[in-house]
Amino acid sequence: MSGVLLEDSLFRPAGQIDSHVPDTFGVYVIRLADGVTLPEPFETLRWSRQSRLIYIGKATSLKKRMLGNELRGRGHGSFFRSIGAVLGHRPPTGSLASRANKYDYIFQKQDRDAIVEWINTSLEVNWAVLPQADVRTTEAMLILDHTPLLNLDGNPRALVELDELRVLCRTIASGTAPVNASRR
Repeated sequence: MSGVLLEDSLFRPAGQIDSHVPDTFGVYVIRLADGVTLPEPFETLRWSRQSRLIYIGKATSLKKRMLGNELRGRGHGSFFRSIGAVLGHRPPTGSLASRANKYDYIFQKQDRDAIVEWINTSLEVNWAVLPQADVRTTEAMLILDHTPLLNLDGNPRALVELDELRVLCRTIASGTAPVNASRR
């Protein structure tokens, strides 16, 4: 499975996949397009891993999860929140203050649009349709084998820097962060 998912010739630009993504179970991989860099310290950390692969995910619907949540910012995608934060975007202060779930912060529309534009021009994706029973174990195995930069769960090389950045965003969205923490 790893060979097929990571085959260079099968990756597609993120901005050109909308009509091709199936509405079925599967696993997906996201990498930086050739020549694209991340803001520091993430670019240096990426180089230390010698890989353009930055995220591996699973989906009960590749169309809804990978495409809708993670690449287009519709809903609550872990990758979308992470890449937005890495790119320097922050959620609106206090936007989660009245909500019970303090994890699913979102970005303002203009920030979301900028993140989607960056994704469309900077990332490449590939996916594999799998039986439902194989999705979770395949994702876990791939994360263990490839330790993608922006995966936190199940990643033996999860980045403390990313975790701290996500905590900062949750704190801002909860309305408990210092005012000067809203932008890097």
